[in-house]
Amino acid sequence: MKMAVQPGRIRQNNRGGGVGASQQRSAPLPFPAPTLGLVTTADIASQQSGAAIVLENWFPTLTGARIRGGSEKWGLVADGGAIVSAFRYVYGSIERMFMATATAIYDMSAPAVPPTTTAAVVTGLTSGDFCTFQQTNAGQSFLVCFNGTDDRRVYNGTTWGTTPAVTFSDATTMANLNFGWVFKNRQFLLKNGSLDAYYLTTLNAVGGASAVFPLGGVMRKGGSLLMGFSWSVESGNGPNEYCVFCSTEGEVAVYSGSDPANANDFGLVGVYQIGRPLGKNAFYKSGGDVLIATVDGLIPLSQAFQRDRQQLSLVSLSRPVEDVWKAVAAVTGAGWTITLWPEENLVFVCFPSNPIAPDTTFVFNALTSKWSVVTNWMANCFSSYQKSLFFGSGAGLAWHGDYTGTDDGMPFKASYLSHFSSVQGFGQEKAASTATMRFKSSVKPTVRLFARSDMDQSIPSFSTVSANTTGASVWDVGLWDVAKWDGDGISRNYFKYRQNVRAQGDVLAIGCVIVSGGAVKLDVEIDLGTLQVSSGASDG
Repeated sequence: MKMAVQPGRIRQNNRGGGVGASQQRSAPLPFPAPTLGLVTTADIASQQSGAAIVLENWFPTLTGARIRGGSEKWGLVADGGAIVSAFRYVYGSIERMFMATATAIYDMSAPAVPPTTTAAVVTGLTSGDFCTFQQTNAGQSFLVCFNGTDDRRVYNGTTWGTTPAVTFSDATTMANLNFGWVFKNRQFLLKNGSLDAYYLTTLNAVGGASAVFPLGGVMRKGGSLLMGFSWSVESGNGPNEYCVFCSTEGEVAVYSGSDPANANDFGLVGVYQIGRPLGKNAFYKSGGDVLIATVDGLIPLSQAFQRDRQQLSLVSLSRPVEDVWKAVAAVTGAGWTITLWPEENLVFVCFPSNPIAPDTTFVFNALTSKWSVVTNWMANCFSSYQKSLFFGSGAGLAWHGDYTGTDDGMPFKASYLSHFSSVQGFGQEKAASTATMRFKSSVKPTVRLFARSDMDQSIPSFSTVSANTTGASVWDVGLWDVAKWDGDGISRNYFKYRQNVRAQGDVLAIGCVIVSGGAVKLDVEIDLGTLQVSSGASDG
């Protein structure tokens, strides 16, 4: 007698598979705060815990990343042209912030409130691409400015002019000067489109007679002199100060001594090779080093002493974002600027508009060497003034950055996506069902959590606005006569969010979106995130 097999005799589980199927296991998968900042160069097998694949409109901090503030119109220049450069004058209690268009310089320290325009303090220019330095002597300080096409401009703390003039023994004029700096109380000047440098023959002089210092025999790869600076280096015998000349082809000539008229005193230390610099203002001093933006990355000058150019990218501080950096450098070529915001230890790397990274600024934490990007500012240049951040953009507008909770009254989105984790190794499907994330904040924001798999970097749409309360007691952020100042001003709480998500694949990541839209900037920092992950059947 044959017995029919009844379907009901096969034991089933609530996952829909029979007892023979791989049993799924569920466990939390942690994602630390993005202390490594933005990392775009890791492949699927080289992901680092604490890195972020997307970190847009967040500033890197010591413990992760905080959402940036918004931006507010600060001033409108009279000629309506794009603001090309920004620079400061600081002497005693006097502080001024200037911005330049292609035809004029404007004092933007206390401009008229837009749409009222601010009048120029210098007119009749043919370029706004300025290099500036400040020199102090005999109880007076001067801001000296060069653009390579007009007579240099000098600000003495009260007025602008072209005096004291620099005189030359050849056909060079002040309009030919494109760059300058002070080394051991002496001005050094670079002639536009040549390998000739000049120096003032009198110590501490702001103008007067100059002498030529040719470098054509030193710079063997040609090009022209692009920038120079003094460089203080600590050695076994104490600090040494060098005079550095850098060419458009990436040759760096380093001299020691103090008197370039005396060959026995002022001597060549060496000529070193770095990648082609990306602009005459594309460097900044960091402690005892100088960081230069090149086609190979953000290179510490000290490393050029020790390595060939081919090895410098290995020690580039922009290594975590090298792929994007090099792609942008390839399409822009020049015009980059680097500006330090010392109060926040943030460095802003600005470059011309391009199709690779449109409306984007690199942000670099000077303490941690970690990266993020800022969008929606359309910035051409940056400056710090009275401890705050400012930037210039098109249509003659100057902006107060990291201020308020909106960009010119409109909400903006801050997006984060963590590194991708393989959990228990590759070749096994994992599914995320729940995301949990913690934030440090003075007020509770509205957050959208999500999960992604297999290097999917898409960001979900989200429009619910988070607004700081008008009573937030943060100095220079809270509203006057509204905010309460009797607290500690920096109190933060931990807020925990738990939301359903869906992602399935070999590797998983967690992300969040916050939309800032209030009158006061948000005070939100990313902390620990976790995904509840189940895994079972292997691929195949």
